[in-house]
Amino acid sequence: MGAPLAVKGFTWERGPFSICAACKQESFGFLRAGGHSLTMRCSKCRYSENVALPPVDKKVIYLDQFIFSLLFNVTSQGRLPLGHETFSKALHERLRRLVLLQQIVLPHSDIHRDETTVFHSASALREAYEFIGGDISFSDTSTIELNQVLNAAEAFVRGTPLTIDLSVDEVLESNRNDWLSDMHISVRSDYSQLADGLRKMRDETHAEMEKLAARWVSEKPSFDDVLKIELDAVLQAKIGALASTERKKASADPDVLFNAVNSPIQREVRNLLHFMREEGVSANEAGQKVRDLWGSEVYRQLPHHRISAYLFAAIARRVVSGQKSVVNKGMINDVRAIATYAPYVDAMFVDKTSAQLLQERPLSDDLSFKADVFSFSSRDEFLAHLDDLEAKTPSDVREMSSRIYGLA
Repeated sequence: MGAPLAVKGFTWERGPFSICAACKQESFGFLRAGGHSLTMRCSKCRYSENVALPPVDKKVIYLDQFIFSLLFNVTSQGRLPLGHETFSKALHERLRRLVLLQQIVLPHSDIHRDETTVFHSASALREAYEFIGGDISFSDTSTIELNQVLNAAEAFVRGTPLTIDLSVDEVLESNRNDWLSDMHISVRSDYSQLADGLRKMRDETHAEMEKLAARWVSEKPSFDDVLKIELDAVLQAKIGALASTERKKASADPDVLFNAVNSPIQREVRNLLHFMREEGVSANEAGQKVRDLWGSEVYRQLPHHRISAYLFAAIARRVVSGQKSVVNKGMINDVRAIATYAPYVDAMFVDKTSAQLLQERPLSDDLSFKADVFSFSSRDEFLAHLDDLEAKTPSDVREMSSRIYGLA
């Protein structure tokens, strides 16, 4: 019989190895990286050193759900959109490389979470977009909207100009400029019990939109008519939503009660009443003060409300002109995503219709937000945008990314 095979002992440290300053063995290797430091450790004596990682300033890109699904299909060898196969693979390669180069993050949101929950491979898709995007998430849309509302309340009560911090870090749940950990740990969350409820909610919302679209077809309102209605509808909509949740709070069904108590409108009212008390508004006057805020001009200036109103007016214009297909089950989420995140992020990749609406007048003239907007209609421009970001990667960041993540 031959000699037994020698099995090298396992070590967490990785090469290339150098001479350890403590034990003088060639066993000083890379242990881990993430945050703002890289840790080197000796596999023999466990002597370690922390090395500061160079500072980075990552761009934030919002990807529509269909793009995350597309990237998932690239990695899982699923079916890619006809005519977009080459683009899909090129996009995946560029995005993943830029994430590892610490130049971008692709956060996921509650919109992605909800749309993924009704997807046929929900857990796998959720793990994929967390991994692809750099393990970072947006604050929920309702939280971002609430923070803007509290800014409006401050301006309204104090009689000061509306001031909103639109820096992107305001809408992220973790530190954008932490270096990505070299180890990805995922927690498989199961939201399948919510799928039926989300589908029902989506179908009900779509049915209401179809009714509204039918009224637009019948009444043929102008763009300005719909815009005014949307901008002025806050007070009535808020009171109606509040009354609905108040009725549901009396339900014997614990799920209905829980959802009502934790609904965005209930949360908004609690926060606004607390703010009014902090500002010295009496309990007898606080409720009316909240209603006055909802009907105020300062509320009409809120970015999420203003962008949403313009988009709905543009959608109505298309419906009146005979383009009924613009009202689909994904439309509400498309509007919500753009209205919420466009003021904060560096770029967005959205569906073609939404991108086209934003290019139409008066939206292109009246709306001002930070994000550069791309779609399949501008896919080459988006790839060029990504290439430009890679070209601007500092050499020290590129070198360290290569060392940590094995980039060529």
